[in-house]
Amino acid sequence: MQERNGYGQYCPLSMAAEILCTRWTVLILRQLLEGASGFNEIRRGVPLVSRTLLAQRLREFEAFGLVSRGSEGPGKPAAYRLTEAGKALGEVVRAIAVWGQEWIDVEPSLADVDTDFLMWDIRRHVRRLPSLPDRFVVRFHFPDAPEGKRLHWLVFARGEVDLCYVDPGFEIDVQVEAALKTMVRIWIGSQGLSGALASGDIQIDGPRKYTSNAADWLGLGSLAAIQKRPAELRVLRAIG
Repeated sequence: MQERNGYGQYCPLSMAAEILCTRWTVLILRQLLEGASGFNEIRRGVPLVSRTLLAQRLREFEAFGLVSRGSEGPGKPAAYRLTEAGKALGEVVRAIAVWGQEWIDVEPSLADVDTDFLMWDIRRHVRRLPSLPDRFVVRFHFPDAPEGKRLHWLVFARGEVDLCYVDPGFEIDVQVEAALKTMVRIWIGSQGLSGALASGDIQIDGPRKYTSNAADWLGLGSLAAIQKRPAELRVLRAIG
């Protein structure tokens, strides 16, 4: 007997699951909810998804009425904007993320950290403080990262923050150095920044006027303040 494409149930949960419970859907929605609109911008937040599958998911979102697609002007690529129905999924996506932060043991995921995603996430959450200079450059060094992924630069300028994968050629104000797993643990709140600095697990070098308030401009992941459940109660996520 051929398997049905849908769940074959009329309840709202099953109908919503048919839309939301497909691979990459929730992560793509997260990017849209956080303000990404261009195809390449969305993909930078989900770097492991193929361009073909991302295009397919965006077409599905448009067909479902979750996004509208339009031109930003002559010669500019199309932009995807959430509809009211799409925006209403913000609470749903955050609730899933909060549950994951609280209940899932992160350690298995640290076996294979996606450096590009980590830096893109950091770039989205750093803070442009009034006390920083007009151009503020931070170099991140991950000694244990794969070749070609060890150095990244964040350039704060003109009210924006750019992520560079090659040396932009500007004078560096601050250098941050840590193992990848350490940076992830700090970023998601599993390890405190002050404790990691005291132990030498992370080094933040530069003028004291910038390093003393690093926690303020560096920020943390949006869920870092949510406390983990005790280890014996957590869900173990299988990798594979």
